Parts: sequence; C-alpha cells; structure tokens
Amino acid sequence: MVLICGAVGMLVCEFVIAIVGTVSEGSDAASKCLIVFTCLYIFFFASTWGPGAWVVISEIFPLPIRAKGVALSTVSNWFWKFVIGFVTPYMVDAQYGNLKSNVFFVWGATCTACVVFAYFLVPETKGLSLKQVSSMLKETTPRQSSKWVPHSTLSDYGETLSVGSTDKAGTRTRFKEDISRPGREV
Repeated sequence: MVLICGAVGMLVCEFVIAIVGTVSEGSDAASKCLIVFTCLYIFFFASTWGPGAWVVISEIFPLPIRAKGVALSTVSNWFWKFVIGFVTPYMVDAQYGNLKSNVFFVWGATCTACVVFAYFLVPETKGLSLKQVSSMLKETTPRQSSKWVPHSTLSDYGETLSVGSTDKAGTRTRFKEDISRPGREV
C-alpha cells in the first residue's frame, strides 16, 4: 500500500510539472509551482519507493535464492539509474529530443506503470516473518496476499527463541536454542 500511495503521489507531481512547464514557460508563478511539485515528488519518492524497493526485494525472494535475487535486483536498479541519467540530457536537449518540460510526461507514465506494478505484483508482507512470507508466496498470489493468514506460529517455522534467565543487568545468561531440533525442551 505504501508503494501504491507513493507512486500515485509521484505521478501526480510529474504530470503537474509537465502540464505547468509546457503551458506557461518562463512565468514566475509557474517556476514556483514547478519547484513546489519537484519538492513534493522528492518527498513521495524518498518516503516510499526510495527505501521501500529495498525492503521488498529483501523479503520476496525464497531463502535458497535470496542472495542472488537481491544481487540481481541491485544490478538492475543501478543499470536503470544509469540509463535514465544517460538518456535524459538527450531527451531534453534542443539538438536531439527537444522535449523540454514534456519529458515529465514520460516520467509520469513510468510512475503510472509503478502504480500498476505495485498493485498487481507486489505482495503485502506487513507483520510476517521471512519464512511466513515464503509460505505465503507458495500459497497465494501477490494480489491476494493481504488476505493471507499464517497457519502457524513462528516456532512452527523453526525460528529460534531465547531461553534462560536474565541477570541483574537484564542480559540473557544462556544462548539461544533452536526449538526445531528434536529432543530439545524449551
């Protein structure tokens, strides 16, 4: 839900910048409006998609391939940042694309694609452990994930629990024990 709200906020900002920049170039009021909506865009990105994408990729891959999935996602992220940074000057330059403020229609369209992507393909993982997320993805689709309820507790997934007493400082005196091993009493 956070990614959807962020993408909607970003696409509104992009389209307002595109429309105002195209309709009233050079106006003082238009310049102030562009600055305000650029700052709003930065706010929406920095509070949702900026950190949110890293959270999603760290949660959705199954444990056996998580490292490779996160690595490929990171490479993809940096690749597309390079492509956008490389292509944008050519898109707005008068000798090449000459899009000027119209380039924000392109970026608004990509933010619209972000809304569709997040709505249909990003699962809701709020309040779930990584192993519960893996179980959820085996049993349901990303679109239905918000209705999925865990079938068991964390202990059924082999999570570790701390056992033992605490000393005067409040620290544990015994190590964690894995309750999934047979013969261990907790």
